[in-house]
Amino acid sequence: MKRQIIKIDEEKCTGCGDCIINCPEGALQLIDGKARLVSEVACDGLGACIGHCPFGAITVEDREAPPYDERNVVAEIAARGPNVLKAHLLHLKDHGQTRYLSEALAYLREKEIPAPDMEKHPPVAHGTVCGCPGAAPQDLNREAPKAATAGEIPSALSQWPIQLHLISPTAAYFRKTDLLVAADCTAFAMGNFHGNWLAGKKLVIACPKLDDGADIYLEKLTALIDQARVNTITVIIMEVPCCGGLSYLVQKAAALSGHKIPIREVVVGLGGDILQERWL
Repeated sequence: MKRQIIKIDEEKCTGCGDCIINCPEGALQLIDGKARLVSEVACDGLGACIGHCPFGAITVEDREAPPYDERNVVAEIAARGPNVLKAHLLHLKDHGQTRYLSEALAYLREKEIPAPDMEKHPPVAHGTVCGCPGAAPQDLNREAPKAATAGEIPSALSQWPIQLHLISPTAAYFRKTDLLVAADCTAFAMGNFHGNWLAGKKLVIACPKLDDGADIYLEKLTALIDQARVNTITVIIMEVPCCGGLSYLVQKAAALSGHKIPIREVVVGLGGDILQERWL
């Protein structure tokens, strides 16, 4: 089968760590001074981390490969050293990949390679065990706002459905409109989501980390650009690295459509503040 996967040029990698916080699924970690792909299970090949490497050390290669084989993967990872091996095994464990973890440990026993102690987790980006910063518990220590009077803040939602799997790109209300593509969590993090961002736009929502069917999302986004001919796209994502995949999908859809379209990316902090706003 043919599949895409991240490739890291270790000679170009300086260990700056910029890619780590922008890696969907936490598949990249900074170990022994270099960015490492610690789990090919988690790498979907979307390449959202590529644009965040200032030295061009990360690429996506498209190659013929057999169905995923944990034994082959762990053999390659074991050769990179015990720290990389430990990170890979912990990644499998923390993501519930019990079958792959069993295969990996069986391979290590067969080859008489010492299995690392997985009771003690190594330090990883953002203090998370599995390398997924978006799952790290955080208390925002925010005082509860005063309850608003019912009906005081009107909804700006002007169409239904909104989930990207459910929408039809051929729906008349998408035709030549301004489109808002929002990660699921953004509306809950931002107190002014409806008034400042949704008003006057059509909405689709998605979660690049938990939703299946990225290929379907890509087809629908491409159709919204190519067929519905939307005027502009605003992508609102959270600061957690898994959200970067949504921006990448929108950019890839624009490239596939062949139409030049203004795309604005807005990155929201966990506290609801705007951390970055740029035109892609």
